Amino acid sequence: MGNVLDINIIPSPILIIGDDNHAIEANNAFVSLFETNVKTIDQLNKHLQFPIDINDLTPHHQNSFINDKAGIDAFVTINSSQSNGQTVLTITQEKTDLQDFLKDKNCINFLSNIPLGIIIKDISTDKTIFVSDYLISKIGYSYDEIASNPWKLFTYNEDIAMQEDIMRDKLQNGLNAVYFDKRIVSKNGRIFWFSEYIRTFEHSKKKYQIIALRDISSEKEIETELDRAKHLVEDAERLKSAFLDNLPHEIRTPLHAITGFTSLLIDPDLSNEERVEYVKFIQDSSNDILNLMDNIIEIAKLETNQIKPKREKCYINSIIDKSYNDIISKQEIMEKPQLTIDVKKDNNDPLFTVVSDPERIHQIMSHLLNNALKFTETGSIEFGYRLKEKNRIEFYVSDTGIGIAPEEHEIIFKKFGKSGNINTNKNRGSGLGLTLSKKLVELLNGNISFESTVGEGSTFKFVIPVEKEQKITITRPSVNGETNWSSKTILVAEDTDSNYFFIEAFLERTHANLIWAQDGNEAVQLFKENNIDLVLMDIMMPEKDGYDATREIREINTSVPVIAQTALALPDDEEKCYNAGCNYVLVKPINSEDLIATIKRFIY
Repeated sequence: MGNVLDINIIPSPILIIGDDNHAIEANNAFVSLFETNVKTIDQLNKHLQFPIDINDLTPHHQNSFINDKAGIDAFVTINSSQSNGQTVLTITQEKTDLQDFLKDKNCINFLSNIPLGIIIKDISTDKTIFVSDYLISKIGYSYDEIASNPWKLFTYNEDIAMQEDIMRDKLQNGLNAVYFDKRIVSKNGRIFWFSEYIRTFEHSKKKYQIIALRDISSEKEIETELDRAKHLVEDAERLKSAFLDNLPHEIRTPLHAITGFTSLLIDPDLSNEERVEYVKFIQDSSNDILNLMDNIIEIAKLETNQIKPKREKCYINSIIDKSYNDIISKQEIMEKPQLTIDVKKDNNDPLFTVVSDPERIHQIMSHLLNNALKFTETGSIEFGYRLKEKNRIEFYVSDTGIGIAPEEHEIIFKKFGKSGNINTNKNRGSGLGLTLSKKLVELLNGNISFESTVGEGSTFKFVIPVEKEQKITITRPSVNGETNWSSKTILVAEDTDSNYFFIEAFLERTHANLIWAQDGNEAVQLFKENNIDLVLMDIMMPEKDGYDATREIREINTSVPVIAQTALALPDDEEKCYNAGCNYVLVKPINSEDLIATIKRFIY
């Protein structure tokens, strides 16, 4: 009982542990602090935030939080000593200071392993007393830099006002905690998104503030991508609606002219002049429909990366001259003789050449010139090119037309994005020309821009990179001169009578011998039975389509040229034709010059 009386005199809790790790004796202070069932080190550890190492009970002391029987946390020092094979644990309750506790090695290790940025401040002194290693490593500032500066100094400028409003609201409403997302700028300039949690708490009658930060940069990137995808879907829906709204009008208008003037042509009392004029209206309206469909198909191909730019020798001045001749012809058709059309060239050498895609350059110039002519009633149109540094050329088209209002600048390059002040019956159009121009310029790795003032006119410019030397690639043979193919036999696979008769009329002047197959099976059979020099293969035919017919012909002969004729001009249709064995693809409707020029590439 002596030992018991001795340790009970001591006011600090004492526990004596035998060499078997079981309690031999506990004093009254220990029993009062805990429960009587604390008999081992393991049971004691359940009450400690930082446990005692059961394998190391050599003399030492450590700090820890201890949870007493009333459930109250207390900051204590635990001393251990050895005596006669027994371990004596003495627990001394400390008057805790959070600042001292945060300097404890165990506490620092514990907080550093949490994947959160943590800042703790003493509110009474506005002094930062803890910054976690995680936050230091994340944003690159040192402990002292973070601790000695206002936290808003690291906040992204645009988020400071939002944070101050939230904190002001917290104070006014007596809130203990707030939660919001904001951006923080790291020392190297990188911007992180953090979810920031700020809470006020009290410890030992002192008030503190804890700031916990979770990195949500990846989540914000995903959110941004989803938002961008949402806007793309919404834009696609709007474009689809515009397409559906515009397409019937853009097709019905020329169709109305075609059907109307076609019905007038059967009038036997028409004069020859009237008949010629009506045919011209029919041709113009047919071209309107054809251009609309071509533009839609071309945009679809560009958007699905089905068109690759060519790298050929371009005679730039020839392209400009051709564009000039085209626009002069259209000026006469549109009856605008009062307009002056000027051309400016930076190099007047007719043989001045660069390497790019001549077809696409001419196509872009045509769209821009057509727009300028359509929307300019008086004054002038000037176009041409300027040589720029770093092997670049700037093409431009400038007019004194009606101009484009500033609020409509953003839509002008979008599908059917016609400016409101030009969407009139007189200046009708699909609104696809500038969309196609922009995509073609981007195909050539260039950029397009414009300046415009309402009532004064517009200037469109596009700059493309070019090369200086490249092998010449001939893209289209000349159709000038007499063509005599009387010794050649051409197999025409075509199931529609009118289409065959068109081809027959087109090739009449060449004196070629034509054999007509009206389906795929007949085409293969006639190919076997005749010495064929070239095949014009329609793709959509009964019995056997053009793809299968071409494959069978290729099994018979691999060298005879096969030219596909198809109205299926969607992005992958040409590839299907080539995969089947065709040498070239013509998209219907086909004009006589294109047909003869293409055939000329394969037979002589």
